[in-house]
Amino acid sequence: MIMPGAGEPEVRGTGGQVDVITMALIDAAYDKNENVRELICTSLHDLGRKQPVMVLSSLHSYLIRHAKLAQGHRVVLLTTIEKIVKDTIDDMPQPLARDLIDLSLDEMTRSKDIVPDWQTAASNLMVALGTRFCNEVMEGLHQKFQPGVMPHFFVVQTLGSLASANVYAMVPFLTAVLGTMLPMLGMAKHDNMKWVFAHAIGKFSEAILDYVANIDKAPDPTVKKEMFSGEIYSAYETFFKVWLQSKEPKLRLAVVEAVGHMSHVLTRDKLEEQLTQLVQGILGLYKKQPEPFYVTQSLCMILDAATEEESTILEPQLDMLLNALHPGVCAQPDFNNAMSVKNHNELLRCFTVIARSFSDRIIGFLMQKLESGGLVGSEKNRIGTLEIIKHLINSAGPYMEDKKPLVVSGLQAILTENNNKVKRMFSQVIIAMAHHEYLELEGGTLMVEFIVRQCTLPNSPPGKRPPDPDFVTNEMLRSMCENVLQLVTTTIECMERVLWPYILELLGPVQYTPAFGAIARCAAHIANKKREENDEDYMLDYEVSVNIPKPPAMISRLVVMAGQPHAGGGRGQHILSLMKGLSPNLNPDLVDLWDAVIPKLIQFLEDCDEDEEKWSQKTWEDLMLKMLSKSMEIVNDDDWVVEFGTEMGRQIPLYSTHPEEKNFLYKCLGVIMRSCANKQFVQEHLDLLFSTVKHTSQVEREGCAIGVGYCASSHLDTVIAKLEDVAKKDMVRKSTGFMGLLKDKSEIDVERVKSTVMLCHGYLTFYAPITLVTSRIESSILRSMNPHFSNVKDPSVKQNLIRAVEMIGKALHPSHLNAMFEFSRRGELITHMQEYIKLESMSAVHSETRALAMNACATLVQLDPKMNEADTFDLIKVTTDSVYGLPAHGGVGGKGKEDSSVGTDPQTLMQEALKSLNSLLKETLKKSVTPDGLQEIFKHLEPWMVSAQDHERERVMQTTLEIFNCYLENLEFGPLSPTVFSNHGTLLARLTPRCTDPSLEVRQVAIDCVQVVLKIGLRYEGQPADYKDQMVEALTTLKERVVKDDPQVLFSVVSDLSKVLVKKVPTEQLLPFLDRLLQGLIDVHPHASSGACVVLNSMVKTRGSSLHTQVRDVVDALHVKLGEITVEQTKKGTLRTVRTMATHHLIGVTNALLNKPLPYDENLVECWKILAAESQLTTNLMDHLLEIMARHVPYEEKAVKDKKQRPPRTATSLPMAASCALAEMLQVPETEEVVLANYHRLFSAIMVRVGACTGVKPPPKDTQASEQKPAPKSKKKDAGIVSQKKDLDPCDQAIETLQGFLTRSKSEGIVELMDEEEGWELLKDVDKFQDGIMLLARGLATTNVQHVAQVVACLNSFLSSLLEPQRVVVVAFFAELINQKCVNDLMLVELLVNSMLGRLVDESHIVRMLCIRGLGNIASVGEGQVQKYSTTVLSAMMAGMDDKEDPEDDITLEAMAGLSKILAEVDEGNVRAILINITLRIRPCFEKEKSSVRAEAFKLFGNLSRFGDGPSKAPFLEQIHTNFISLLLHLNDEDDEVKKACKSALRQLGPLIGSDVVNDMFQKHLLEEANLHYGEFMNNLAKALLQKNSRRDDDDPSITDFSDKINFYVMGCVSFFKSSWETVKGNAAMFIGFLLGNLPQAKHTAISKEHVCGALIQLLKDASPHVRIRAAEAMSLLHEY
Repeated sequence: MIMPGAGEPEVRGTGGQVDVITMALIDAAYDKNENVRELICTSLHDLGRKQPVMVLSSLHSYLIRHAKLAQGHRVVLLTTIEKIVKDTIDDMPQPLARDLIDLSLDEMTRSKDIVPDWQTAASNLMVALGTRFCNEVMEGLHQKFQPGVMPHFFVVQTLGSLASANVYAMVPFLTAVLGTMLPMLGMAKHDNMKWVFAHAIGKFSEAILDYVANIDKAPDPTVKKEMFSGEIYSAYETFFKVWLQSKEPKLRLAVVEAVGHMSHVLTRDKLEEQLTQLVQGILGLYKKQPEPFYVTQSLCMILDAATEEESTILEPQLDMLLNALHPGVCAQPDFNNAMSVKNHNELLRCFTVIARSFSDRIIGFLMQKLESGGLVGSEKNRIGTLEIIKHLINSAGPYMEDKKPLVVSGLQAILTENNNKVKRMFSQVIIAMAHHEYLELEGGTLMVEFIVRQCTLPNSPPGKRPPDPDFVTNEMLRSMCENVLQLVTTTIECMERVLWPYILELLGPVQYTPAFGAIARCAAHIANKKREENDEDYMLDYEVSVNIPKPPAMISRLVVMAGQPHAGGGRGQHILSLMKGLSPNLNPDLVDLWDAVIPKLIQFLEDCDEDEEKWSQKTWEDLMLKMLSKSMEIVNDDDWVVEFGTEMGRQIPLYSTHPEEKNFLYKCLGVIMRSCANKQFVQEHLDLLFSTVKHTSQVEREGCAIGVGYCASSHLDTVIAKLEDVAKKDMVRKSTGFMGLLKDKSEIDVERVKSTVMLCHGYLTFYAPITLVTSRIESSILRSMNPHFSNVKDPSVKQNLIRAVEMIGKALHPSHLNAMFEFSRRGELITHMQEYIKLESMSAVHSETRALAMNACATLVQLDPKMNEADTFDLIKVTTDSVYGLPAHGGVGGKGKEDSSVGTDPQTLMQEALKSLNSLLKETLKKSVTPDGLQEIFKHLEPWMVSAQDHERERVMQTTLEIFNCYLENLEFGPLSPTVFSNHGTLLARLTPRCTDPSLEVRQVAIDCVQVVLKIGLRYEGQPADYKDQMVEALTTLKERVVKDDPQVLFSVVSDLSKVLVKKVPTEQLLPFLDRLLQGLIDVHPHASSGACVVLNSMVKTRGSSLHTQVRDVVDALHVKLGEITVEQTKKGTLRTVRTMATHHLIGVTNALLNKPLPYDENLVECWKILAAESQLTTNLMDHLLEIMARHVPYEEKAVKDKKQRPPRTATSLPMAASCALAEMLQVPETEEVVLANYHRLFSAIMVRVGACTGVKPPPKDTQASEQKPAPKSKKKDAGIVSQKKDLDPCDQAIETLQGFLTRSKSEGIVELMDEEEGWELLKDVDKFQDGIMLLARGLATTNVQHVAQVVACLNSFLSSLLEPQRVVVVAFFAELINQKCVNDLMLVELLVNSMLGRLVDESHIVRMLCIRGLGNIASVGEGQVQKYSTTVLSAMMAGMDDKEDPEDDITLEAMAGLSKILAEVDEGNVRAILINITLRIRPCFEKEKSSVRAEAFKLFGNLSRFGDGPSKAPFLEQIHTNFISLLLHLNDEDDEVKKACKSALRQLGPLIGSDVVNDMFQKHLLEEANLHYGEFMNNLAKALLQKNSRRDDDDPSITDFSDKINFYVMGCVSFFKSSWETVKGNAAMFIGFLLGNLPQAKHTAISKEHVCGALIQLLKDASPHVRIRAAEAMSLLHEY
């Protein structure tokens, strides 16, 4: 125990070093680094939990003795004491507690000024002590809390905090505390004192309520809150009447919070007496207090107290309260501000609390607020009011039960609301009402109708939205209400009684048409459910439910609305489901039919939803009309059909703004009229069709026309008569007044009616009975239409006339009539169509008139008789000119008169026009599938195929392909058919240039065209239609290849194409083919002309002896010429000339090419490649280049004064030019055979050049210029020579040559190895290129064994080279070959070892280092070779470790690595003499700055373990213990390789260390790639080292308990406290902590405790925060010392 000095506080110490450590930690606790501070506090805390009395008394003593300690330091220590006290309070001696209470009281009250951090820490300590020693704490506080004397601020705060922390112990003191405190309230002058009094009394009140609420657990069950009411009331008077008026917001807030709790303690009488003033006072604070939440929270507590047991004492203040709270709810909260949201919820809770006693008054108040809709800010008022109502419905259920009718009635005022935000809130209220059965009351259906009405909202108008972030669009509200309707139907069971059958009433009214899908979905759900369950109220009584549409009206409405199934959010499936669910209520005869058909229709819609491409509106309408027709057949009642049709006619006005639905209704009416025999009904409804159709709408017009057509199939003459009647009455413009200036029917109206009537004629013809139509077509139908074809101004009339003509053409086709019919008026109609086409604008596509007219012509062309040649020429000329000449993408559409295509973009219209043209031309061709018939069309297409505009060529080629395909598909051979395809050659020749067109689309289509033409040719040769010619079929692959615009690819494609054409063009067609192909050479597009050239050359070479090239020019002239040529195939011909020259003058041509400037331009590259491709030249050419590279030095070197600097080196030109040439030649596949034959020469020469060029600069340009003869100047710019050439890097170029060689020689293994190991980058690095050379050696030895000996023979001559890089290359290569076992060639081993030994004295330290590495690699060769050379090699290694000229330790590093490998193979006898010498030599390397040296040293030490179990066991074990700490500490080295080396070494040394437990740990946890948790491992290791060794016995005295070595290890760790690495220092400190912390107490005497602890204390002052942290951690473990 540390004895205190005179007057000093007692430290209840242990007498051990832990006392000193604790004091050191206390002293260092206010470290400048925050992380260190936290860790020291944690360490003190840990020590405190183990030695609470000593640590707490030390802290107490320290604070007492250091009165002038920095305030921050005091705060840290007080906080630490608090933490320890909280953990150890149960076992704390009372005297110590008293000391700490005195300390904290003194700290808290020493300064009269408020010092928050310091005094708060002291106060918190008092509170922590008070959780057990409450009496003692209160005794201490009582000294500072005397009557009549104003206490310290924190004394009062501590009392309040203690009341919260220890309710049961504090409440008995409260009477006395309040008795002392209440008189002080009047003495408090400063706001901060008033605040703390208010805060404390609020906590007292809270404690009293908590005590009473849990009275069954309280020590005194007789305590009641009334016992404190008087004192609380006294405080309340001061708070409320005086302090609440303060200008200080914080004080007012404290008072408000306190009053909320105090209100529950006041007696009922006092509360009632004060309530008016209290409520008014609290409400008045809203204007003063910036944050209203606490005011609202307090108010809610007061209201809670006032309404206990449904008391009505609040009644006088109710109106004032409601009027004050309501605006607060109406002001929507800021959802990004948590306090704002909490305040809003608290305000709503106030209404719930008030509703306990005054639900009727609240509802009345809220309904009144809803009715005042015209007031300013009414939107917010209504939203807020509705939110309150929703909250009350959900949360005040029992109190709202009898108010339901009033709520439903009052909310009807909102039904006419127009504001979307209000409607959204009202929808939420309706959901709440639905859940709580409000809607079952009278007026509930009005709420449902309101939701439905929101489902009909149109989309919000486009444009800028208001800036309001809560703005609700129509789409948002509509979507929400659709979901609401679905949810209340499917999830709220009671709503079924509300909705059935009422929901069916909403299907009829026109205003609910947009919501039809939502209504049908709900109605279908209920109807099908009731039908399945056979509910008693399922069957409808139409006499009772008079507002529900009757069955015919219901069927009519449902069928028409189902005609557009994807409208209204995909309503079709819901409508069909409803029809199925309602069928027994509509007509019993339909039940079976609809039950069978409707599921199939629903499935069809679902399939189309999954795959949109399946959808067809026409198919759907046909299915629906078929079901409608079948339904009428099943009913089989003409009266019912008439009633049904009449009802459908009555519903036409429902669709005045829905043209698509109206279109379908007309079709349905047509089907009904077709099925009905009642003439009067038919007549009336034909009249109805024409009186209701909107003639300005093409959609309605088409529906009317198809309906009329359906009717005509049964009532043809009636319909014709009706159309004639309409023409007389409605298509005549009548005028009255002077000179017709006043008009009663405008011209536009007449034109609109005319459009409808013309279209009706077309559909009438198509649907008329085929037995009658031929007799009526000219006598009635065309007679009525003919006057209207000429001078048509209105586009609508024109387009509908065209449509009618197309329908007439279809009606008169033999396949429709089932008979032949010659239509004499066809020519007139085609002429009209051509005139319409000519009138269309060529600047842009404005309408679909052009496409419609061509469709009509395509239909008319199919009729008999066949058109004559002149008419056909005119038709094709007019139509092709009208389409191909249009601008790209159809131009910009203009604004015109009413047009069905308005809104369609020009590009779409353009595509339609092209599609229609193609259809017309194919129908024309089908009338004459002969070469002449084809030529008749093709001659119109040819001029457009050579257009300069891409879009024009693309259009015409698309047409051409379709025409050729049509010809092939329809080709038949009869007795009179032509037997020769006379235009075979000319067609192919015209198409050939297009196969290399600049436009991808043209290229691909052109190849398709060529393929089809060749297939046509095969048919004429007699092959069957299904015959597959291999060459022709192969053209398909060319189409895939032309996707790229790369000229080389296009050349390849056209070359392949030429091979096919050479074979397939018939002999008699050859001359016409060539004649037409020559024109392709002048094509405006260079690619196209190049393609023509390729085919022409191929054709001439193979089949035309008169076409050939002869060139005999010198190389320089050829080079200049190559630069002028722009057409690729001409260039190829010139290159062949160069190759021919070289067959006669190889050396001359080679030297001329080598003299060209570097880097070579693309034309020279092609020259080298074409030479290399000639097998007769390649061998001699390569010999010449290798000779140049061998005879000439690769670089020139300038001398430098400083020997440490690397002299600058510059490449020489000629060897570099030879290397460049060789690189280009190696790109040519044909060189492979020569390369393999000369593998060893090429490999060694190129590799040595790579090494020699690393770090070498390019040759100066003037050197190149001096070696070259000036080339003749060209008039044109040389296309092959770049104007400003970049310097060619010699090293990059040499590596490129090497890569080319390896690729060409199929040395993929070497390439893959170099890629994987980033060998190419190593070769470029001046300092690491030898590592790249070693990779090459490894690759050669593992994948190309057969070449190794020859390569070594080639390289040996370079060992004595004067150039250092060349020697480095050879030695590095040889070193790695030895490592690769010299491919098991023992003679080669001896050669290489001798070579290495010979260079050990080389002047280059890199060469020496590589020699050491190579000699070390002898370990890889095999045991016999190792034993043979062991003495020599070990001597070399030891000498290497002593190399004096090794400043970077590179040779030392290699020597250690070599030793590791050699020692793994040699016998113990060879090493015994030098074993300890080696360990002593490498020990200094453990602490070298260079991490690789450290790693290798540790690795070598681990490898020495194999000699540690023999005669050298004892001395080696001593070395293990000596270096053990170094190994363990570097296990967490900063370098990963060092960590791995230490792991490996410890695993190797583990079996020798004498402990199974320790060895097991090493083997299990020190895996090389595993992640080691260092701290945890070292702690466990410390425990293992301290276990009794189970292997110890008297027979083996070398095995001892590690505990005997602990002091040795500890002192070893202490020695590392001076390490230069902070990580190692920290590791040492931490390991000391683990060792000593786990050491049994009985062993403590063996430790130099004072020295170790003193050293640790010194580490607390280290400059590194990391070290200080580790020291503090270690000290926390020494609690037993």
